[in-house]
Amino acid sequence: MDKLEKRFPSDTGESQEPPVLPSTESISNSGPDSPYKASTVSRKPIIITIIAAVVAVVLALVIGINVGIGIGVKRAPKSSTPKLPTTRAEAYSAMEKVPDKPRNSTNNAGFPAFAKDERNTDAPTVEFYTDFLCPYCGNVARALVPTLEKLQEARQINLEIHPLNLYDTPSTDRYSVRAANAVAYVSEHDPSHVTAFVGTMFEKDFQPDAIHFKDVSDDDIAQQAIKAGVDEKVAEEAVKAPYANYISKATLYDTMRKELFVDMNGSKGLFPPTIRINGKIDPIATSDNDENIVAQFTNKLGIKPSDIGNPKVMPTIGGDSSAGF
Repeated sequence: MDKLEKRFPSDTGESQEPPVLPSTESISNSGPDSPYKASTVSRKPIIITIIAAVVAVVLALVIGINVGIGIGVKRAPKSSTPKLPTTRAEAYSAMEKVPDKPRNSTNNAGFPAFAKDERNTDAPTVEFYTDFLCPYCGNVARALVPTLEKLQEARQINLEIHPLNLYDTPSTDRYSVRAANAVAYVSEHDPSHVTAFVGTMFEKDFQPDAIHFKDVSDDDIAQQAIKAGVDEKVAEEAVKAPYANYISKATLYDTMRKELFVDMNGSKGLFPPTIRINGKIDPIATSDNDENIVAQFTNKLGIKPSDIGNPKVMPTIGGDSSAGF
């Protein structure tokens, strides 16, 4: 996956039960610097909370309460309830038909952290699948973002951000899709600062608590973009971008991509944070300390920690998607 050109991914044609995801309606809503520090949030309570919330929504559908796919819940005539895609091919087609999407998005709805003419064909492609409300994503981002910034600036990797909105169910203001929407816009208009923006969105003092959620305003998100070096006008427009529909459909598509699945206590599926290097999953111990997470990641790339940010030293894994580990 080293090209930005559109291409149709392979499809198994299998019918799969899609999860309930945030909807596609309009998303407009309305500190001091924090070091990147690892958190020790327990994963089990959050997973149980998310599953319980999703089950509740599914039950609501079964008993006839009309729930929109995504951002919020609204009452509507039964005939208006949208039909969810049931196969990977259908989900991909629905995603591709969305008229409003970033011009630089990849075929699999990734948002590059570099301009198209800056792609290094000799460097590995790193895909970071994340949800801005996910605490485990925060643990990994706080550890890895400074390293990802240096590697991308030196063109030692081709970084793509894949923001998801799986956690919108427990939020009260559609935070996941709004944050993802802003990141997509910044990637399109200021790609050199999108990695830093991801970092400020995951700062420990800023990232919302998924269980005890408190609303986050559009201005709060814009300020985090400005803090990351994004131009003020770009930051203001980022929170108004019309990409919620695309991100919601892309998230549904991602949940049907078996190449993204991992086994989590006997359940196979997409569990963010997920990192792929040259198309292969790199399992991350989300509760590990920052140093170990960075060491694990750079070891998979085939680069020494001391060579991070050195454009003269390329990761030994290279840009060949067939390279394995």
